[in-house]
Amino acid sequence: MLILYDGGGATLTEIYEPSLAKAEWEKLRHATQRLLTARGDSRAAELLERYPFSLRDGTNYFRDEFSVLFARLSLDQYAEIGELHAQEQIRGMFQRIAHVIKEVGPFTRFVAVSLDTDDKPIPVSPPSPKVTSQAVERALADAQGLIHSRGPTSALDRMYTALHGYLRAVLERAKISLPTDPSVTQLFKLLRSQHPVFSKLDHGGSDSLRVATAMATVIDSLNRLRNSASGAHPNEAVLAEPEAMLAINAARTLLHYLDGKIQSYD
Repeated sequence: MLILYDGGGATLTEIYEPSLAKAEWEKLRHATQRLLTARGDSRAAELLERYPFSLRDGTNYFRDEFSVLFARLSLDQYAEIGELHAQEQIRGMFQRIAHVIKEVGPFTRFVAVSLDTDDKPIPVSPPSPKVTSQAVERALADAQGLIHSRGPTSALDRMYTALHGYLRAVLERAKISLPTDPSVTQLFKLLRSQHPVFSKLDHGGSDSLRVATAMATVIDSLNRLRNSASGAHPNEAVLAEPEAMLAINAARTLLHYLDGKIQSYD
């Protein structure tokens, strides 16, 4: 475990269950971020958003009771935050985060992270498409941040938006006219039927295209889940994380394929 901020007293020995319900914590997190930003400490607010922190009950050898701002991180995240903590300027930000939480919520003595050693599927890497727009780049960055801070269910809407925006950007660049308010499936159909990159397919290309077409259909179906079972709308029941990550991985895979295809044409 890495202690990012130590508020004094005996060493932290135990971290227990979350001290606040998820909705209450999100409300407190948001209030803390707003106050930090209002005080000119937007970088500290970004750190609180970037990692999947929650407020937990904690204790020490003397059985004192206090709150711990805690996150269990992937290997990459754990290494990254360790490098940040080594910088004195960044280290002070974790202290200021704890102080603001104490100001608007429970007494928080420590900020700590640990390495998540559970075996999990490796996600598809985030794409960096050559053909892009501000909306696409913003949606991709938002999705990546939300996966780490709040989980894939919260990121699903932004990943779908990124794919939708990417397809529009490719078609507009190729000067292909679009219908009003087209869906992802409609955009992909236009791409494969009218974009010159698909006019000539190499050996096995038609089968690869069928795979990509099937993926686009799956993603369009998952759009209905996004509307009815994700954070895109005020839904009480949301999509489970494995299914949300499946949708995000499918969108990322399709983006990797399409961008590689477009770059080979250019």
